[in-house]
Amino acid sequence: MGQSQSSDDQEVTLQDMQELYRKFAFECPSGNLHLHEFKRIFGVNSSSTEEEAAYMENVFRSFDTNQDNKIDFMEYVAAIHLVLRGKLEDKLRWSFKVYDRDGNGCLDRREVKHVIKIIYRLKKHNNPTPQGNVEEICDRIFELVDVNKD
Repeated sequence: MGQSQSSDDQEVTLQDMQELYRKFAFECPSGNLHLHEFKRIFGVNSSSTEEEAAYMENVFRSFDTNQDNKIDFMEYVAAIHLVLRGKLEDKLRWSFKVYDRDGNGCLDRREVKHVIKIIYRLKKHNNPTPQGNVEEICDRIFELVDVNKD
């Protein structure tokens, strides 16, 4: 409480940065992380579903800020910082970017349904029977959030 500093506010030391670089260089000797390497690191392979592969491609695209189809060390550091230390608002913006599959800056019904299905899959481990219909949930979300009805 009060003036104490949270662990989120601590500076990254030179030693931390060197360790990050060492790990990055080990995984990516070319100096860049390519999509196929990214998928391998996260366990997406030929036996993965099309949806899993597409999701990882969206995550990769969201971290590839200069859109050159590879993640360089600076993009890697920014991604790690966002995930581990980022502010809630930045994480929400990033999540939006991941789920905006066509990159048009808006989530349409198809993309929102996709998000709902992913959430159901995650929840399925705790509760095998879903609470509600995907269509109904999507309609409710658009009812509450889509102010201009576009």
